[in-house]
Amino acid sequence: MILSSLNKEARIILSDIHSIGVLLILPIAFMLIMTFAMSEQGSDVINKTSVSFISENTDPISLAYKGYIKQQGFTLAKNEGLADISIKLPSSFNNQILSGLAKGAIVVNIQANMTPQKKSAVIRLIQTALSKLRLHAFMLESGDLDQDLSLTEQIKEIENSTEVASYFTVVTQNKQTFTPILYSVPSWIVFGLYFIVLPVSITVINEKQNGTLIRLKTFPISASQYFMSKFSAFYLLSILQLILLTLVGVFVVPVVTEQPDIFISHWDVYIIGSLFVILAANALAFFIASLVNSYEQAIVFGGGINILLAAISGFMVPIDILPEIMAKIATYSPLFWSAEIIRNLFSGKEFVDILPYLLKLLVFSLFVLSMAFYLFINKIRRLMWN
Repeated sequence: MILSSLNKEARIILSDIHSIGVLLILPIAFMLIMTFAMSEQGSDVINKTSVSFISENTDPISLAYKGYIKQQGFTLAKNEGLADISIKLPSSFNNQILSGLAKGAIVVNIQANMTPQKKSAVIRLIQTALSKLRLHAFMLESGDLDQDLSLTEQIKEIENSTEVASYFTVVTQNKQTFTPILYSVPSWIVFGLYFIVLPVSITVINEKQNGTLIRLKTFPISASQYFMSKFSAFYLLSILQLILLTLVGVFVVPVVTEQPDIFISHWDVYIIGSLFVILAANALAFFIASLVNSYEQAIVFGGGINILLAAISGFMVPIDILPEIMAKIATYSPLFWSAEIIRNLFSGKEFVDILPYLLKLLVFSLFVLSMAFYLFINKIRRLMWN
């Protein structure tokens, strides 16, 4: 019975280009887009940011400040009107750099279309450039910096003296360095799995409209058996979907996006964890399918909940930069638990590391599946009664 149901559901999905798009094309596209977006290095972003100086000062200190701005990675613009940032220095900048520089004396104008995150980064770098300039001026005055050196050589000497990376040994707990691909691929695998809600809902609505649910009375199976056979069929379809998404995410996306390869150390644990994720995704899908009564409701309610859960689970924006309240809310989302399971296994962690998320998903799945079963059986009974 399960195989017959699986064959029927597979034929329906394969004949519907929208279902294929939702289950496969959409999550793969998001994998690629988000990995590309997150893989752009901060230095690349700064290199694309142009800075111009309004001041006409040609004194050595003002020229040195331009050099430090360029050293921070910015591009110096020749045309002030085309620059992303313009810096206006006070006329007495050269004489007041060490003392007497008034608060707010340096005016930085930033284009309105710059994002808050980028704005914060560039302001920090501009201020860092000024700190290095003050050290430059102090060392010139104290005689610790050779005045006979060229400006480029002086800047290089200051940069060397402020370089502190060599004093640190950074030890990470994960076996793999956290990369954009380790964030985006698990997120969109889970996103694709949870979008099984639309094919499930549409199938149930079709069976209601074509009279299949009403004719269950004449079938040699009970409504409970029909529900379990349908659930099992979609569960198996989700396993096939997971295999395809995993193969693309692990072996294709790193090549296309030129990111480090993903190595899954414990495939057995990955399979176990994924089965729990699929259980939760299908339980939620059948719960929603038991509630909706039209295609419009399925799209708005089913698709909307999936997108909303993905948004608050940190899929669209990394959870590290979400506001504290939203980051807290994310920890209660089944999509977040699911993504953390796959993300941890992609990072080479053990079964014990994902056990808390597995238990949460199991409790969620059993509760939601019980509700789905109750609502589905009642829906069939109401149809039969009518």
